[in-house]
Amino acid sequence: MQRSTIVYCGLAIALLSTGIIADSKADQPKWVLAIHGGAGFIPENVADEQRQAYEDGIRKSMETGVRLLEDGRPAIDVVVEVVAILEDNPIFNAGKGAVFTAAGGHELDASLMEGHTLQTGAVAGVTRIKNPIRAARAVMDHTRHVLLTADGADHFALSSGCEQVPQSYFYTSDLFDELNAILKERGQPVLTEPAYGLPVEAKAAIGGRKPGNTVGCVVLDEQGHLAAGTSTGGLTAKMAGRVGDTPIVGAGTYADSVCAVSGTGVGEQYIRYTIARKVAWLVESGQSVEKAAAHCLNDLLNPNEGGIIAVTANGDVTTQWNTTSMPRAIADSSGRREVAIWGRE
Repeated sequence: MQRSTIVYCGLAIALLSTGIIADSKADQPKWVLAIHGGAGFIPENVADEQRQAYEDGIRKSMETGVRLLEDGRPAIDVVVEVVAILEDNPIFNAGKGAVFTAAGGHELDASLMEGHTLQTGAVAGVTRIKNPIRAARAVMDHTRHVLLTADGADHFALSSGCEQVPQSYFYTSDLFDELNAILKERGQPVLTEPAYGLPVEAKAAIGGRKPGNTVGCVVLDEQGHLAAGTSTGGLTAKMAGRVGDTPIVGAGTYADSVCAVSGTGVGEQYIRYTIARKVAWLVESGQSVEKAAAHCLNDLLNPNEGGIIAVTANGDVTTQWNTTSMPRAIADSSGRREVAIWGRE
């Protein structure tokens, strides 16, 4: 070793010991959590009760994720529990608040991926499962497959102990009105009731909210492991059988040992450009996660087509979108706690 190299190394060690140079490993958070409630078009003058509903929904899921991470739970468990809470909240387009297909029913998609093992599970077009993210976890844990669809996915999820609900569970009057508005605009007959009929007790509205969007979560845990998950009801008035990017690994969801990504937006575009995998690949190639997400949103996708959340193995995190809004949260072990709907990073 050359003398100059020895002197440099000795100086660096001395500076580290005195604190003049920070140890980047020591400075990085032990765990990081990011959540999105969908890139969309919530106006900034939305009613206070609606703004509060979005913020409260994101905050509740964040607080659950923080508690689990502080308890040392693995990233994949945290992703499932956080997304399940968002699925149970009708303000979002996942689980309870799933949008309607053109036929007046609901078909839900979800996926999750564990970075250090590349284990993956996904379901598409499920119609009877209360929490599709749990069905995706069952696929990951109990089959040799990655993606199950439609009746096969429903039957498997039920046999694996996932909670079953009737289609009417997913009903919200706001979204049924939105479906009919789109059908009318297309010149198609409007529906007097959903395809499954409508029990009287299901007719209450939830406040005339702006329709919600896809939900997702990315996590770095204390072990340095990454995971990502995404869940959606899809596009309002979509064709029966349509599958978007959410259950497609590499399109709407991806995690490896370097980066975890969850997307939200126009699914067909995320599939075409394999957006989630592209973000991770750019990070692996040396780009910052901020630049990688910005490239995909601004150079590949069109304006108003979506959003991305991502976290890296060294704790760098980004939440970006090219729409009007994206309810989101970031939390980490250093005490960072952020919840927002609008604004930019």
